[in-house]
Amino acid sequence: MITPNKVVPLAKSALGLARFVLEEAPNCESISELRGRTSKHFDSIDQFILTIDLLFVLGRMSVDFETGRISYVD
Repeated sequence: MITPNKVVPLAKSALGLARFVLEEAPNCESISELRGRTSKHFDSIDQFILTIDLLFVLGRMSVDFETGRISYVD
């Protein structure tokens, strides 16, 4: 589900869904706010979490766990 394959198209993979998260980047300050703004693009919370994890591993976003704020790397 992270990458597209014969069963999972690009639009439903974490790589494809990451664009919706990155488009909302300047507008959100917390994970819960980001989830609310992008929920229509994800079939489940699992897809959302996997996409957030992917962006974190790739170094595209970071989370301050004390304040709950997210920041994005350009």
